[in-house]
Amino acid sequence: MKKFKRKKSKECFVMISPLICANNFIKRSLETKTPLTQMKLQKLLYLLYAHYYAKHNQPLFPANFKKWPYGPVLPEVYWAFKHYGAREINKFHREPDGSVWVVDGEKDRDFSECFDDVWNRYCMYTGIQLSGFTHKKKSAWSKAKDEGDFLELEDIKEDGVHFFE
Repeated sequence: MKKFKRKKSKECFVMISPLICANNFIKRSLETKTPLTQMKLQKLLYLLYAHYYAKHNQPLFPANFKKWPYGPVLPEVYWAFKHYGAREINKFHREPDGSVWVVDGEKDRDFSECFDDVWNRYCMYTGIQLSGFTHKKKSAWSKAKDEGDFLELEDIKEDGVHFFE
């Protein structure tokens, strides 16, 4: 397993892939024997993104969360883990060369703090329960007009404030 170290430029950190962040959730899930389904992974990634964006005023990774019936979804993550269906995810996303990457939390304290906040507050919930949280009135998901529409970044940031007050 390779650790991804974000390099800091003058203005901000280099963004990472949501699939690398997904691997961090899978790693923690396997270490703690906490079930992680595709739906739960999607919602945890959404919460991580929203929390990080609200706390640091910059996106963690390039995000195009779409409004799907059960909440915000990153299509690239969906397609990477679609074969699991509703079963628990038990293997990492692999790059085309077969390597597995995770964010190096020891080197990236901002990521690590937000990741731990999300995991500690929300890991005990199911995907369906987390979906319910994202459907609340005035959430970014509820503000997106039609299924398939992208959630607005400022609305996601507001969710990050709301979910971590």
